[in-house]
Amino acid sequence: MEKKSYPYIFVPGMAGWGETSKLNAVLPYWGFAQFDIVENVRKLGFEAYAASVAPLGSAWDRACELYAQLAGGRVDYGKAHSEKYGHARYGKTFDRPLFAGWGEPDADGDVRKIHLICHSFGGVTARIMSYLLANGSAEERAATTDGSLSPLFAGGHGGRIFSITTYSAPHDGTDMEHALGHPLSDLVAGAYFFANYVSANTPLRSVYDVQLEHFNIGKKTRSLGLHEIHTFKKSGDTVFYDVDVDGSRRINRAICAQDDVYYFSFPVCGTSAKGEHKQTPSKAMLPGLRLFADLIGRYRETTPHGNVCDDAWLPNDGVVNTLSARAPSSEPSVEYQKDKPTPKGVWNVMPTLVGDHGSVVGWFRPERTTMPLYLLQIKRLEALAEPELAGQKG
Repeated sequence: MEKKSYPYIFVPGMAGWGETSKLNAVLPYWGFAQFDIVENVRKLGFEAYAASVAPLGSAWDRACELYAQLAGGRVDYGKAHSEKYGHARYGKTFDRPLFAGWGEPDADGDVRKIHLICHSFGGVTARIMSYLLANGSAEERAATTDGSLSPLFAGGHGGRIFSITTYSAPHDGTDMEHALGHPLSDLVAGAYFFANYVSANTPLRSVYDVQLEHFNIGKKTRSLGLHEIHTFKKSGDTVFYDVDVDGSRRINRAICAQDDVYYFSFPVCGTSAKGEHKQTPSKAMLPGLRLFADLIGRYRETTPHGNVCDDAWLPNDGVVNTLSARAPSSEPSVEYQKDKPTPKGVWNVMPTLVGDHGSVVGWFRPERTTMPLYLLQIKRLEALAEPELAGQKG
């Protein structure tokens, strides 16, 4: 009898890409130029896929895209949500599901679940999708009375996710934007939006798909598309509104961990204490992240919505505060101990990794130092799933 295993779905962070982008064939998000983490997992006999979600989309929109990709069909952002943020209700169509049978009974009558492996903002994406599957959205149910409600918003579809593992995820947000200050943060955001505009409105779209059809970006229009990108930027339905400390707290008030899901988090730190109220980046940190790490490592303020970023927030990986990557402060968490039972519905916080925001997914790091991190986690997940899978007939 062939041993059963749940598929592994890799969910990228902000500005990331997946298998539907041609870029992934030459420059995998998971592994970058050196190797392909997802392909290596496949070579070991596991079913694995690199999901594609909008690089600059909001956590909600990305969750809807991830669901449509897994289930197949057209992305439905919800009637209430799309009206609130002024974009089309429907987006990209995935002609076929990422893999067959997700959430459906197999030949033995058992539901086929998945493991979600997430980097950075991909962790927020997975948490929202997991919550919606089980609980749905009361707002969408109230607004959609014509029979067109997406199953994602109906609720009652829990039990499809076995585990969620996050690497350097901004569970409580990142104060990078606050630390940068308005002029510099606007410049960084503007550069990202411009890159998305160029990708969406040129032949580069087939290489790097920004998946913003619902904002009319990438469609043929009489304008150059600048009006559409401005509308998207100001909509409040983007990663920049969701990933900062205030936006993340708003998300955390609306969702919670699910009792039947295993949660793991890997926080990352690439800075060290320098003086009483300062963290300085390691020389091994990617040069492009050192400026951000230095600014985050000295930011001790209260955000516009009253959230305090104190000394505990100073250690970081160049993008995300290490404290935030441990677990959502609104959900239960424990320090992982391999000699004790692993609880469900609780964040199992792994020992903090030394590195930066890119190294944890293999960017400019050798395969020999990166792959063991993922293989050890897969080994843990397989051990947790084995009793359940062994109980299946076959």
